[in-house]
Amino acid sequence: MPRPPEAAGRAALLAQETGAPYPTARHLGQRLVAEEAQALGWGDPERWLREAEHHFHETSATAVVGACRTLRAIGTPVRRHRTGSDLIPPELRLRGMTVREYEIFRLLADRPSNKDIAARLYVSPRTVEKHVAGLIAKTGLLNRSQLCALAAAGTPDGPAGPR
Repeated sequence: MPRPPEAAGRAALLAQETGAPYPTARHLGQRLVAEEAQALGWGDPERWLREAEHHFHETSATAVVGACRTLRAIGTPVRRHRTGSDLIPPELRLRGMTVREYEIFRLLADRPSNKDIAARLYVSPRTVEKHVAGLIAKTGLLNRSQLCALAAAGTPDGPAGPR
């Protein structure tokens, strides 16, 4: 008899806690249960896939990184690691922030307009607008002002140090 989603979610949480000393096994487990969790609506499969993909990228287990990415079919985007993704703070990377979004995020600390950011990054102002909207959604903030404040927080030069 299948487990109800609540019981499966509790079992997954227990497995995560128990597996903490064994990160490779824990992340492999996350990868293996994500598809079922997504299909049945329990747990946090999107976060699990991001964490697993990041772990296996860091350990150079490219086959497993690829396996994490193949689960895009379940509706969970797991982005490819671009050059510079290691510069994104882990808490932002786990929320799905891309390298381009992080470039824009860092610039927001100075509160420039979309047009100013676009000129600096050689993209259109509309592209910047879409990235800012994505950043607001991924950080769970209410507006651009809060996003700019978050970008400026941390160190005097923003969350990633000097620009």
